[in-house]
Amino acid sequence: MNIKRWLAATFIVLVVIASLGFIKFSQIQAQIAFGESFPEPSASVKSTYAKAIEHTSNIKVVGQLQARKNMTISNEYPGQITYVGFNPGDTVEFEQVLLKLDTSIDEANLKAAKARVKLAKSTYARVVKLLKQKRISPDEVDKAEADVSIGEAEVQNLQALIAKKTIRAPFTGQTGLDQYQVGQFLDVNSQITTMIGSDNAIWVDFHVPQTLAQPHIGSQVSISLTDSNSAEFRDFHAKIIAKKPSIDSDSRQQSYRALLPNSDNRFNHNQMTMVTVPANTIKAVLVPTNAITRSHFGEFVYQLEKDEQQNWRAKPVKVTLGDKIQDNQIVLTGLSGGEFIASEGAFKLSENLLVYTEQTASLDNQSGAQQ
Repeated sequence: MNIKRWLAATFIVLVVIASLGFIKFSQIQAQIAFGESFPEPSASVKSTYAKAIEHTSNIKVVGQLQARKNMTISNEYPGQITYVGFNPGDTVEFEQVLLKLDTSIDEANLKAAKARVKLAKSTYARVVKLLKQKRISPDEVDKAEADVSIGEAEVQNLQALIAKKTIRAPFTGQTGLDQYQVGQFLDVNSQITTMIGSDNAIWVDFHVPQTLAQPHIGSQVSISLTDSNSAEFRDFHAKIIAKKPSIDSDSRQQSYRALLPNSDNRFNHNQMTMVTVPANTIKAVLVPTNAITRSHFGEFVYQLEKDEQQNWRAKPVKVTLGDKIQDNQIVLTGLSGGEFIASEGAFKLSENLLVYTEQTASLDNQSGAQQ
């Protein structure tokens, strides 16, 4: 009797377990069927083709603009100012008088020197006649001739002294903000003003570390500065015209000079600017900036490939990035060019995700859309 009871109990338990298992299996199958009734996860993106290019990498360094004509004007002799010929910041012409110093004593000495020269010449003429009459020795003639030369040299010296006390503009340009008054006394070697020449070009001096690729004379560099109207950086082009023959021993940098057109006087002497110097040319791939996605594992581009059902699938490709060019990004490794990639909306993708694409204008102007 006990065995029959145990067998009956065991059978009942097995029936209960089987029933529960069947119910659970049915529930799972129903859930699977319910899940399969939904469409596969997907994303819609815009797409384009990666473009193979030759890219010239650039070096950005700080440069300084230098006027081709600039000078600090000083006086060689002391004196009191008798005439002022410019105002602060004036544009002056070549040889225009800037200042005159008092030359009254020098002019009086010059008048006396000219009188002595006149007397010496008269004396020389008389002794020459006496020598012809053999009434005087040749030594007297030589002495009279020397007196004429000494007198003339004294006149030239005083004329040069008077000329140097008249300070003139060495070239056409603009003066500094220095101001002077008649009667003001200037000591010797006083810095009167600075002058910047009026020119249609300006120099750009910059330095490149010796460890980087060096440009060549004749190559072009880009000059960036902030436009006062738009407060944005604008690029201008300058041509390298000179290179210092040696590397600076302290900074270990090579110095260069470029010529920048300046017909509209946009640039100023001593203005700081950013100089973009071309370096190495390499083969690379150009993709839109929005095609780049980032994670803890690095930077990726999603390449779009078709599966067996001819549906587009996302495949992440790890890339190494280079320079950014406006709205495009240079890719150094990972792509070879010509790959069909996701651009706008790429951040929504994951590996093997179903993708619906809308092709934009490709970087290399490839026509036609692939769906």
